[in-house]
Amino acid sequence: MKCSILIDVESYMSSVALLEDGKLIEFHIEYKENNRLTGNIYKGKVENVLQGLESAFVNIGLSRNGFLYVGETLDDRADLKRVIPSSLAEKPGDHIMVQVTKEEVGQKGARLTSNISLPGRYVVFLPNIEFVGVSNKISDPDRREMLNKLLTKHRPAGGGLIARTASIDAKKSDIIAEIKRMQALYEKIRTAYAAADGVCLLHSEDDLVYRAVRDMLSGEVERIICNDVNTVKRLKTRLKEMDSEFYHKVEYYESDYDIWDVFGISSEVDKLLDRKVSLPSGGSLVIDRTEALTSIDVNTGSFTAGSDREETVYITNIEASKEIARQLRLRNIGGIIVVDFIDMLSEQHKAEVVDVLRNEVIRDRIKTRVQDMTQLGLVEMTRKKVGKPLITKLLAPCSHCGGMGYVPNGDYVGRKLKAAIKKLFAEYNFQNAVVTINNEMADHIFTSRYFSNICENEWKNKRVYLIPDARVKPLEFSVTGNNEAFITLPATAKLLY
Repeated sequence: MKCSILIDVESYMSSVALLEDGKLIEFHIEYKENNRLTGNIYKGKVENVLQGLESAFVNIGLSRNGFLYVGETLDDRADLKRVIPSSLAEKPGDHIMVQVTKEEVGQKGARLTSNISLPGRYVVFLPNIEFVGVSNKISDPDRREMLNKLLTKHRPAGGGLIARTASIDAKKSDIIAEIKRMQALYEKIRTAYAAADGVCLLHSEDDLVYRAVRDMLSGEVERIICNDVNTVKRLKTRLKEMDSEFYHKVEYYESDYDIWDVFGISSEVDKLLDRKVSLPSGGSLVIDRTEALTSIDVNTGSFTAGSDREETVYITNIEASKEIARQLRLRNIGGIIVVDFIDMLSEQHKAEVVDVLRNEVIRDRIKTRVQDMTQLGLVEMTRKKVGKPLITKLLAPCSHCGGMGYVPNGDYVGRKLKAAIKKLFAEYNFQNAVVTINNEMADHIFTSRYFSNICENEWKNKRVYLIPDARVKPLEFSVTGNNEAFITLPATAKLLY
């Protein structure tokens, strides 16, 4: 299987896409002003202890206090049993080193743990937990035994190590070197904690680009393509520091056409905004989010190719299992997931559908568990929450219905508009571009100044006009061009920078 990693770096956002044989498998996006919290380590101050709930609220310098559960304060992994104290040892006013495990959601503060973990490419370093483990995705018994012995030998006193999937073909020297880097990093964090007078950020994970590349790299990756010169240089430097041969595979993308359009990313991401997902045979999935869980309904649609109803339903459910695993990765859906498969009579068919689903989620880097199918044809799943669901980064609550519906946010629409204008200029070499766009989206583009850099450089000899129109849907816009020196425009038209 041939894999490529595409990196798009803009002034206000970055995105990373993983393609397998040209098909989008993972997509991650991060806005510059919305800093990611998961993985950050803080010196926090205990504000309130709720012994009845066995929890505490900890000030980590954010608008809302973080939530620390007693079960996240001590974990004895030597015998894989959690040791939970009867109550929190911390008192209001105490300082404590904590790490964010879940992002803020709505009115809920970040979820915290005092079990610090530092992920590298090959290992996860656990400075306070005496434990050695190997990723379940490494199935070769000889390799597991070798890694277990290696980590046991180099495990720091009082700490632990977990071999990540990437260590399956890593050199021993590379793994040992990374362990030493992780130990040195934690010592810096401890020193910063001791020196800090009060609440402060001690450590934050790298940005999306480096995190994603670090976690996506495998022997199947043939190319790493990025449209930003500085990011290309930084990636090559970091990969060289890891003694990784992958730095040879980092390429700079330079073209008049947008990187999303060339590799078909934009159209695929648009599909992720829809609750309905089409299956190859004509069936479909309907994905709905609630506060408690995500439900996925499987429908046969127009598919009737089976020899009888049972065969038709079985084929559709098999297709659905494969697509569900892909959609969970693409949309970064976490928590409880309930799949309503189409009812089947055959117990063998039911078992085979669940087996296919389990085999497909094995390829997911995020831990996912699949339960057996119930008598009602339901399959319960859990997928670890890592960051926010993709849809929350691409959509904004609708201002006209009190948050019951969503519309594409201005950042995402601006990114699509940029690609459309680049394509227009590249194909026709027009000097002018006239864009008719939703009025709220036009206001956002002007106030955010996302286009200022490209207008001052790449488009400095061109003119781009925006015509706000409330009748245009938020995700829609039209772009036309010409080479006339003077063009007639409505009074509402505005020159973009």
